[in-house]
Amino acid sequence: MIKRLRIVVSILAFIVFAICFYTFLLGNGIFEGKFENDGFSWYFLAKGIFCSTTLYLLSLILERLCSKKK
Repeated sequence: MIKRLRIVVSILAFIVFAICFYTFLLGNGIFEGKFENDGFSWYFLAKGIFCSTTLYLLSLILERLCSKKK
């Protein structure tokens, strides 16, 4: 069960990062062929990195805690 949870959390972490990275690119005008250094877009990139890493590390911590209980 924990292995399945780790797979689901890994997929969710990737989706969160992908959405935040897309927002970063969209906010800086990359798709329009220019680069605007928008602070709000950098915030979303940092938030995506932090949240996806936190989700992944939380799944690792839960997996280790559950394996120690057995």
